[in-house]
Amino acid sequence: MKLNLKKYILLSLIGVGLMVTSCLDDLDQEPKLDKSNQTVINEDDCRSFLAKIYSGFGLSGNQGPSGVEPDLQGDDQGSLVFLRGLLSMQLYPTDEAIWNWADEGIKELCEINWDYTLFYSYTFYQRAMLNIRYCKEFLDLYTVETGIPDIEKYRDEIRGIRAMNYYYLIDLYRNPGVVWDDSPTGDKSWKPSQIGATPLFNKIVEELLDLSENGNLDETPSMANYGRITKPVIYTLLSKMYLNAEVYTGQAMYDKAAQYATKVIGAGFGLEDDYKNLFCGENHLTAMKKKEIIYAIPFDDVNAKSYGSTIMVTAAAYGGVLDPTWFGMTSSWTCLKPTQQLVALFNGPDPSNGGNYDEHGSTIKKDQRYRFFDVKSYNEDGTVKDRRDVNTKMGDWNTGYLSYKFTNLGWDGASVTPTADPYTDFPLFRLADIYLIYAECAARNASGTDLATAVGYVNALRERANGDATQNIRATDLTLDFILDERARELYWEGQRRSDLVRFGKFTKDKVWAYKGGVVEGTANVNSKFNIYPISDRDLTANPNLVQNPGYESLK
Repeated sequence: MKLNLKKYILLSLIGVGLMVTSCLDDLDQEPKLDKSNQTVINEDDCRSFLAKIYSGFGLSGNQGPSGVEPDLQGDDQGSLVFLRGLLSMQLYPTDEAIWNWADEGIKELCEINWDYTLFYSYTFYQRAMLNIRYCKEFLDLYTVETGIPDIEKYRDEIRGIRAMNYYYLIDLYRNPGVVWDDSPTGDKSWKPSQIGATPLFNKIVEELLDLSENGNLDETPSMANYGRITKPVIYTLLSKMYLNAEVYTGQAMYDKAAQYATKVIGAGFGLEDDYKNLFCGENHLTAMKKKEIIYAIPFDDVNAKSYGSTIMVTAAAYGGVLDPTWFGMTSSWTCLKPTQQLVALFNGPDPSNGGNYDEHGSTIKKDQRYRFFDVKSYNEDGTVKDRRDVNTKMGDWNTGYLSYKFTNLGWDGASVTPTADPYTDFPLFRLADIYLIYAECAARNASGTDLATAVGYVNALRERANGDATQNIRATDLTLDFILDERARELYWEGQRRSDLVRFGKFTKDKVWAYKGGVVEGTANVNSKFNIYPISDRDLTANPNLVQNPGYESLK
């Protein structure tokens, strides 16, 4: 078992007493409790509700992975999972990935051609706002006066979870509705209103600063707080908020982004020696070793599984002659493929490692982050017959490379009994990202940064990737274009890319990748409105207080 919290996740899922009947539209009604407010004020129910709120990042609803919600007209609950929504909105519209099949809303995402009916724009907004609504309920129910052991720490964790949900909402939608401490959520007629991106930015940052300076959260990483909100998680959120402040508010704050990146680096984290261990079925062990993962969404094949888990980057990425059991899985979806533009980012100096191949005949390169599979077919004797075309086409599984960045294998690639659902946790935040944030701030000449320190951080990542210093960079190499490419090499499929491209001004203009603009070869420029997602037509109908984002049609 990966952490003690897992048993509380299980308890919350089987109905300790704080379950609701539907994942959607809960913001328009008072949550349904199986117990009175008075009877739930005890330690066990408090911890169960805490776990339920944590599970809102990785699980879907009460009916398990295959449960069907009536609001989704037959779609499975996997569509409601926070992680699945995040990956869909951060990967598919970018140069990182193509979803092979034209599921609802997916073609529009891959082509950057959507309107306010976009399916995932609706489901992710609902999931995040539901998570926030539960946070409000917890804070209302479990006050300091209850005297529950560790209640002040639990309340701070919940405040951190609320801030994390709002970080993603401001990043994707810029101006979502606001549910906060003073919101009269007990009034069934009350509905959230928007306050604007800059006021919301200030509100989130103010909350995070208070948690970082006055909170009761753990100061250093450990197995005991793995998958929990700690002060380093808060520092990470502050660093990311400040990193994107110019996008959100029009005011650059890279100096503050570097300041909080430095706080994370000094909190006791270190780089894992082997890159592949960060994405294996035992990646929770980083909490006992180098502690690179700052915050993870936990999953397993028993108590924490869904169709929106890391199955989205394991089974979904396996297909063709790639046998999923090679990587600890029994399931293979043939859905997710890297674009040729992502693969090409690894074609730098000395990329081939002598033209070597792995035990399955797939090409390997010196950079160990290159984890792509290029075999199309084998001869009867097991030798490679044909290789895949790197240029991917949607709907044609025989085109494009595959990827095994995420696996369900054990530590150091140890063999396991394959399972249908992965035990692999999703590393939402990790130290490598923080190193690159600091380096980006230095490349942007942020005050308080040191160029030599930034180069050292980048080279630490490149030495891990290449096994030696032959691919290290110099200070003159640390340009913004290099940083954008290095972030892709290090962080692909980790839910970062769309935000990075928007921050660098490359998402809607001056950069070409497959299917961008609705053509196979891609186009450089699309409408700048796509830098922000629309508010769904369903949310506009359900909540008359909401106003559509600029550039999109409105129902009003």
